[in-house]
Amino acid sequence: MEQYKVKLTLGDWSEDGHGHYDSYKYISNYPVDMIQQAYKDSCRKTGLSFNHNEDYTGLGLRHRSLMQIWTEYQSCEISKEACKILKKYGIDATEYFDDIDDQCISTEGAAALIMDFIGLSMPQDWSYKPVKDDFEAINGWWNGNLNVQFGYGLYVD
Repeated sequence: MEQYKVKLTLGDWSEDGHGHYDSYKYISNYPVDMIQQAYKDSCRKTGLSFNHNEDYTGLGLRHRSLMQIWTEYQSCEISKEACKILKKYGIDATEYFDDIDDQCISTEGAAALIMDFIGLSMPQDWSYKPVKDDFEAINGWWNGNLNVQFGYGLYVD
């Protein structure tokens, strides 16, 4: 089966607000357009949304709805209502929390939760695995074989 490189970005990727974001890269056995549609379908199926600019639920969600997850600045909690809905569809949000009492979740945990949410509307044989962009350095980075700088003089103030 063919493999596709896909990327999920959390945060302000357009850098028009706080400017902080993290990207998570995966190898998937389905292409990104199917994954995008599955996200929209999962929103419609559950009434929940991880975005706020477009309403894919079909419910006419308004700004600051309890059914929108992590869409406002410094809003890292999931409402009890949203947790109940996720649980109804087989996703226990508490399994992704770093601290259950505070509902703290890392961006890595949040990415996993979103991927599982997308999976609600993907074919049963959908698989994905995280990949790290950790390439072996040719030079520098305390490389024991060639720990030198190249092109230092190229950068001017």
